[in-house]
Amino acid sequence: MKIYYYQEGDYLAPEKLSQEEIDNLLRAMSSDSGSADDTPAEAKPEIKYKVYDFQNPKLFSKDQIRHVQIIYDNYSKHLSSFLSGILRTDCNITISAVEEQRYYEYSNALPESIMMGILDLKPLEGNMLIEIKKETCYLIIDRLLGGTGEDPLVQTDFSDIEVKLLDKFYRQIIRYLKDSWANVADVEPALNGLVTNARLTQLMPLDDVVIIVLFNIKIKEYEGSMSICIPCLNLEAIIGDGNSYLMQNRRKKSIDTEKNRADIFEHLRKSKVDIKGILGNTTLTLQDLLYLQVGDVIPLDKSVESPAIVRIGTIDWFSGEIGVRKNKMALKIKKAVQEN
Repeated sequence: MKIYYYQEGDYLAPEKLSQEEIDNLLRAMSSDSGSADDTPAEAKPEIKYKVYDFQNPKLFSKDQIRHVQIIYDNYSKHLSSFLSGILRTDCNITISAVEEQRYYEYSNALPESIMMGILDLKPLEGNMLIEIKKETCYLIIDRLLGGTGEDPLVQTDFSDIEVKLLDKFYRQIIRYLKDSWANVADVEPALNGLVTNARLTQLMPLDDVVIIVLFNIKIKEYEGSMSICIPCLNLEAIIGDGNSYLMQNRRKKSIDTEKNRADIFEHLRKSKVDIKGILGNTTLTLQDLLYLQVGDVIPLDKSVESPAIVRIGTIDWFSGEIGVRKNKMALKIKKAVQEN
């Protein structure tokens, strides 16, 4: 930096500033022009917050949402194994998000042409919805019919044959919901039907609160999506107090187990079994057996005084004596062969 001095019209030679003078000048300029408002935007810390709607408060806490996520994380593992088997390729299904929404928000986000299964999940009230992305459905159909699945033909509407194939597919995948809910509640999933146009079907009131579980589906190099919509009519009662409901459910299972045990033994007491009295053993040739006649004597490996064995099924249980009762051959049980 060079500074030129002017004095009464005379021009003076330039004078160089020292490094200390330059530093002081720069500090003075920074203190005069710099302020908190002039701080670059990237240097300001970002404030993260989430808008809360007081008119529509959330019904479920984070712990309850996490409880639902655990249930369907187990379901995604069952589904990954099932898809890998029927499609004969590597499939991986993972949960991307679990959210609480109003049903109209979920419905408005759906495309006009969809493939959605409507099912009951007793004792949960209302209809549960399973929606699979259209492109994913055509890829599954292509693989089921022997194709490679690399470039499936996606049409505007599903044909009757395609709907029939997907109906069977949906009935297969909902069976795993019973195992996924086993630690929470005994549920019985049942498919009521398929919907291909969400705009023409009013499945539940628009203001109803629902839990949306979003899945990522990866089949080889392809990535698709699937969503499950769960009504909150009775879901809050089940996962609202997860621990107490879980203990109550386990206690109920324990009572049912004891009852089933008693019923099994009751039926066993009334069942019929084959009982044989074994006098002894011997070995005969086929020729001797063919020439046997009434009055022939067959020598056994036991004496007359030896006890006979009572055989139930294939196991020897008792020993006893051979005799006659009311002009009929009889066997009197003396003791058990095995004390245990």
